[in-house]
Amino acid sequence: MLVFKRMPMPPITTQQDEREPLQSPWRAAWFWCAVLSVIGWGCFAICAKLGSREIPAGPMQVLFTVGALPVALALLASRRFRLEKSAPGLFYGTAKGILSGLGGLAAFAAYRTGGNTAVITAATAMYPMVTVALAVIVLRERLNWRQILGLAFAAVSLIALS
Repeated sequence: MLVFKRMPMPPITTQQDEREPLQSPWRAAWFWCAVLSVIGWGCFAICAKLGSREIPAGPMQVLFTVGALPVALALLASRRFRLEKSAPGLFYGTAKGILSGLGGLAAFAAYRTGGNTAVITAATAMYPMVTVALAVIVLRERLNWRQILGLAFAAVSLIALS
């Protein structure tokens, strides 16, 4: 675990966050959204590898964006083409798009190298470790011992796959 000298780490808890009642994941909406996300990103990785064999990372990123346009248009149409009015929300949403685009470009470039698809996909899928670290530092979220153990296993799995 990293130690940050200037910023005190929030305490590690062993109890579930009081704001979230203990719920079976099978009944939770977040679980099924996550399952759909995993399926989508799993198929994305195969398409990214196959496409990156044929064309460079830049055009792949452009086509990725073009492919996302129908989804974006459908979402906008469902809201009658009204955008949110929250300036911070607009900023973070746009920043997320820029960072996602840069991450996608790097992933397409990694697939284009001809490296092992399983290893590249597992390595790029380690981004939640950065998210977790930032959530602890910036958002002051707490981790319990099982979550920390899960992060350790994730790090070990990347080493084992390489």
